[in-house]
Amino acid sequence: MQRLARLPARFPANTKYVLESRGPWVRRYIEFPDGRTLELNPRKAQTCECAELMQRAAPADRRSRRRVGAAA
Repeated sequence: MQRLARLPARFPANTKYVLESRGPWVRRYIEFPDGRTLELNPRKAQTCECAELMQRAAPADRRSRRRVGAAA
């Protein structure tokens, strides 16, 4: 894969930006329509706290829901 110091200002139509997760790292590259690839520096994957927040909110959310068809 080719590496450049700077990205081009414009890309041809149908150019793809590809992300591949490899454990704690995200591999990134640009794939041109003619098959050439341009490797970008890998980045450390960010952890998402969304799952933790959803797990904490789930029990309270379940209590507040009514069953479908239940009388008001």
